[in-house]
Amino acid sequence: MGWFSTLFGARRGGAPEQDILELRIHGIKNTPPAEMLGVPPGEVRPDQADENGGFFVPTVDPVDPTDPAYPPSRIRREGYSWGLMARYGGGALVVVGQFFVQLAWLLILPFGLCNTAYWTRRIPRQTVAGEWRAGRGAASLRVFALCLTLLYVCALASVALDLIGSQCLAGTASCPSMPGWLNDFFALPDFDRRGIRLAMLSLVPVLGVVVLLVVSHTARTRYEAGIFGTVDKMRHAEERGGAAAADPNGRTPLATEGFWGMTRVRLPSELLHLAGSLFLVSILLGWDDVFAACSRGSSRIPAACWGGEPAPLARWWVSAAVLAAIVGLVVAIARVMADTDTVTRPSRTVSTAARRNLVRRRLRLRERWAGWTLLVSVAVYVVVFVAVAVPDPHLNYARIPFLGLVISPAIVTGVLLAIALSALGWRRLPEWPRSAARVREWFPAVACIALVVVAGLAVALAVLLTPDGSPPEPPSIIAYSVSLGALVLLALVIAFQPSRARRREVLRYEGWGGTGPGVVLLLSLGGAMLLSTLVVLGAQCWLSSPGAVPICPLSPGDAALITPGAYRNFGSTVPVLAVLLLLLVAVVAVARMRTTPQFTTPRTEGGRPLLAPLRSYRDGHVPLTTTSGKLTTRMLHARRFAGLFHRGEPILGALAGLLAVGCVVAVSFPDTWRPTALLDFALPALGLIAVSAIVTIAENAIATKERPIGVMWDLMCFLPRAGHPYGPPCYAERVIPELRGRIVAWLETDLLAGRIVDGRDTRSELERADDELAALGTPQRRKVILSAHSLGGVLAVSCLFTLGADTSGGLRNVGLLTYGTQLRAFFGRFFPELFGGEVLGVRRSAGPSLWSADPWLRQVNRDQADPPVERPGDGPEPTLRELLTQPDGEIAWINLWRRTDYLGFPDDSYDDNDIDRGADEFGPARYLVKVATHPGYPASAQYMTALRDLSRRL
Repeated sequence: MGWFSTLFGARRGGAPEQDILELRIHGIKNTPPAEMLGVPPGEVRPDQADENGGFFVPTVDPVDPTDPAYPPSRIRREGYSWGLMARYGGGALVVVGQFFVQLAWLLILPFGLCNTAYWTRRIPRQTVAGEWRAGRGAASLRVFALCLTLLYVCALASVALDLIGSQCLAGTASCPSMPGWLNDFFALPDFDRRGIRLAMLSLVPVLGVVVLLVVSHTARTRYEAGIFGTVDKMRHAEERGGAAAADPNGRTPLATEGFWGMTRVRLPSELLHLAGSLFLVSILLGWDDVFAACSRGSSRIPAACWGGEPAPLARWWVSAAVLAAIVGLVVAIARVMADTDTVTRPSRTVSTAARRNLVRRRLRLRERWAGWTLLVSVAVYVVVFVAVAVPDPHLNYARIPFLGLVISPAIVTGVLLAIALSALGWRRLPEWPRSAARVREWFPAVACIALVVVAGLAVALAVLLTPDGSPPEPPSIIAYSVSLGALVLLALVIAFQPSRARRREVLRYEGWGGTGPGVVLLLSLGGAMLLSTLVVLGAQCWLSSPGAVPICPLSPGDAALITPGAYRNFGSTVPVLAVLLLLLVAVVAVARMRTTPQFTTPRTEGGRPLLAPLRSYRDGHVPLTTTSGKLTTRMLHARRFAGLFHRGEPILGALAGLLAVGCVVAVSFPDTWRPTALLDFALPALGLIAVSAIVTIAENAIATKERPIGVMWDLMCFLPRAGHPYGPPCYAERVIPELRGRIVAWLETDLLAGRIVDGRDTRSELERADDELAALGTPQRRKVILSAHSLGGVLAVSCLFTLGADTSGGLRNVGLLTYGTQLRAFFGRFFPELFGGEVLGVRRSAGPSLWSADPWLRQVNRDQADPPVERPGDGPEPTLRELLTQPDGEIAWINLWRRTDYLGFPDDSYDDNDIDRGADEFGPARYLVKVATHPGYPASAQYMTALRDLSRRL
């Protein structure tokens, strides 16, 4: 019972009892506890913490009463550190082990983006506690996740089966860098045949998938929310008849009981991904064994291969196994599509216990299905493995290229691209109508599906009609034209379909104009293709280079080793795409750095006034500054520089579009359409990317850092895993329950008199739940102020929704102080159902402009022209603003921001409002003159003013 011993011992010396808990939560900078608490390094101690994070308290008070960070005597300051929860390296492993673990983390980056894309979809309101309605696109996204795994299987198989097994070891190409022990092993009498070589090397892609599973699963076991009692709390809330048991109008997801404790990709998904990988390896290995001798490596199977003697089809057991693997892969895809909801929605008259039993039965059934599917995949793989490895006197083809990988990567990439393109319309297209009178609303969605199918089939037909190594003929050109036309029509339908004015107005406040799911999936696909290309082409260069410096022409006519065309095509586009993106960034930077705009600034309370303050834009135009003092000019330049970073959203959208073009080229373009020198020109760019990645990983391994991809990693790991089962763990599944427990334990201290006997809590579960509601919803002597920076503000808001899920009159004893946050500008737009304006109770925000002097010009003018919305929420549960509104009408929520912050924005409006305030744009006076940017808010005078105001309001 460490909570109670900590809370009851809250006095320090002879100081008055501290009845306000200031709980600080750091952001993506991973601020150390001492710095977060404003004390010298080493003057903190853990309090309910472990090696990954937790609560820390200072061992000394700030010694300077004039310091703005000095807390009043009645405030107890604590810090919550979560940074290491979002990172997982090799732990106690040596440097080499850490290197490979970090490399595995880099490879699952696309899996994390896939999970992020899940939450950018339109998430339905949840009607029954303990169950989950996934909404449109969930089934397609699960297929996308499975295809990501299969894409990695193709890449590893291309290296092991094609480059090493069929070219280097067979002697068809010179591989001077081939490890000697590998040559010696496969030169042994029993291993010098093509079949046994390929059979044994087929273990490489299988083991690669197992490694990704192990790395993800090992890290995930540290965070899964079940061990923190979240599921049990949800069950007791249902039993006492709380609001979470069943709400006919539905609830926003964050206000749903068990949101952070519900695993949406469970063991069945993990098993199905492994089974799908085994099925694909079996198809590749068996297909080559059946047709390689007859087709001589051609991607088109000659008619003679389907009959005659000696026919490859005479190996009927291999052919049957290949057919079984194809059927099994289709079944795995179908089962993945079905695994989208926790359970189908039963009647609301069904009791809570019956619903829980139904959920368990469905989950057990899915686990049984997945287990049998995995067992069948293992059996099929063993049959193919043995059949290929056993000598066959009728088949003697030692120097034939591997057949199965000629077109497989392009097929998998094509499926991924089709799903990503269709995802562009998941939010923009209307939902399926519920009445026959609105059947005409089906047309846009049906048209998009049809156009994606037509484009894919046309590309496949064009590839099949193009002879190997020959220019495309008129039928192929016609098929390519049909595919291009279908893609253009798809873009037009998605862009211009929302004809209703209200729908267009809604899309204005969503990420990338409502195309967020598709944009994130395209980024995921682009990342997976880039990593796969680096693996395949890097292995090709390494194997064919005689020295330490790789010198390897990649064009088919000059290369010693040949790789699948999809990787060569995509690799050839990488430098072109990089140059185009850099040109766009350079043009925007030059256009915006030529002048010095004067941005609007927020009002400040406490401390010195801001330099060059501007309350509004006259006539809606940004004024430019020509001459100013040296200090003012420096500050204006800092504001302008921060504004450049605010344009990241359209830049990411442009990157997603460029990656889509690269994937189209990878899937559809034959080698004859690409200049032969383009691949050789791409080699330095690819090498630079690979070397940069390896150096970064090695530096992390040597320094034992456990932050694989920095800021991006923290953002990806924030929301629960719901798309790819091998994705990184969600640290918030530990953070939110711990924050909630700390807050409740502090508030209910006065209610525990006589109920704690010898440090043991004697209350029943239902009594604990009732005390929790009383501590949150009725005035108490003790108060809590959540002080959250940057991404910590998102964690704090998520925690507040779990606190207010069952209260009827809001939170009477909890305040919120945020600073440097992105709640409205980014999170509210990328995840509208989680953090949108209707959920937070604030005005919505449009996206940044790429070219305006102020990237938020449109929103600034709109905020100053439109009055605040009195009741922005559309559901029965209160918004965040209403949860924090006190009986006297004041809001226990203050947000600090400044124009020099490259990641800080107002939470409600750029105009004067009762939530947002300004903070100093220069560092504390005891420092040299330094522009304040994203960190350092607690050191400003405005911070302590806001903290005292919140204490008064509570």
